Amino acid sequence: MKICIIALSLVSFFSSASEYETAVGLGHQYGGVLGAQFSYKTESSKYYGSVGLIGVAAGFQKTFNENSKHAYGFVIGREEIQSEDGFLFATYDYHFNGFANNGLVIGTGLGMTRQDAGGLFADIGKTETSTSVTLNIGYKF
Repeated sequence: MKICIIALSLVSFFSSASEYETAVGLGHQYGGVLGAQFSYKTESSKYYGSVGLIGVAAGFQKTFNENSKHAYGFVIGREEIQSEDGFLFATYDYHFNGFANNGLVIGTGLGMTRQDAGGLFADIGKTETSTSVTLNIGYKF
């Protein structure tokens, strides 16, 4: 019985209308200075991972109605310039052609970054946590 319930759950999960999406951009949502974002997207939500030149990130976005241009979510990760010990942001993105369509995306976020005096090469000094604002710009394919 337990196996049947798990199998039915997986079938309903994989049969939902969803797709994979790729994007490139600048900012924390894209893993730092310049990076690529790979996501699994449904009609109103997106789960993503990003790899950038100087960092990595993972996050989630949600819209509140179908094909909205506004998305809210969070991103967590690390990058070596401002937050080598990690970051966490609550995010807002504006999708110029709508959440479900390809096109330009700009966004911002408010959150925390953690960094020490050693930077990329060493853990030196006290780790400082600070409040930060992030700006992101990208293009979805």
